[in-house]
Amino acid sequence: MSAAPAWAVGPGRPSLRAQRLVADGALAAVALLWVASSAAGAPSAIAPDPARVLPLAGQLLVDPALAQHTYASLLRVLVAVAIAVAAGTALMIAARFVRLTRILIAHRVLPILNAFPTVGWALLAVFWFGVNDVAVIFVVIAILLPFTMANVWSGLITLDEDVYEMGRSFTRDRARRLRHIVLPQLLPDIVSSLRISYGVGWKVGIVAEVFGVTSGLGYLMAYARTVFDTALLYAAILVIIVLVFAADGLVLSRLERLVTRHRADTASTTLAGGMSP
Repeated sequence: MSAAPAWAVGPGRPSLRAQRLVADGALAAVALLWVASSAAGAPSAIAPDPARVLPLAGQLLVDPALAQHTYASLLRVLVAVAIAVAAGTALMIAARFVRLTRILIAHRVLPILNAFPTVGWALLAVFWFGVNDVAVIFVVIAILLPFTMANVWSGLITLDEDVYEMGRSFTRDRARRLRHIVLPQLLPDIVSSLRISYGVGWKVGIVAEVFGVTSGLGYLMAYARTVFDTALLYAAILVIIVLVFAADGLVLSRLERLVTRHRADTASTTLAGGMSP
């Protein structure tokens, strides 16, 4: 079990066990309300039968005919997140250390990307690339870029200048200082960007898929709308929640805590070792 953050527990605050009980109890209450509403004859548009939704959700993960849609969406999201985080990090590092580009990237490109509407990107992607995987991935990247850029920029402007200046005494090579000092200190911000982008990427990717691709959970959700199959719609939503929750809880949140814990140690160890290649 992971340790609770310092602000979550302490004198006068509810125990971690009590907080977990409230959180899990609220989810259980929602599930029970859903089951009770369905059993009481609520319209299927509001409360479809869980006995149909849950098996459908399982099939979306394991049945080849349906799972192909789940993993098509997952692959698009993973590719888009990786490209967006890498590109966003590179752009903001350039803005921070190449002064000629700072205003262009941080004060022109970033605000424009931040203001650009999702639907605008989706329509442009169809015009530029047609109805295919590239269009979906492009839309997700375009929406995620400003999230990553803003997050990495906040880390760069709070970069420990003393550590960076100490690095100059070991080498004048900017690439080595970037590799040994800047990137280790930025890792928590980069992982935080990954964590945010993965969740947001699913939301954007599903919307982009609705615009016309013939695979993916967004496609299935659009199909469920046309045939008024709310059980399939609920199953797709449930699978997305599971995939996002599992990745965040099992991988990304733990990775974020790990890199945060070791950031200072990595920087000090690197400097003490003379930033060897």
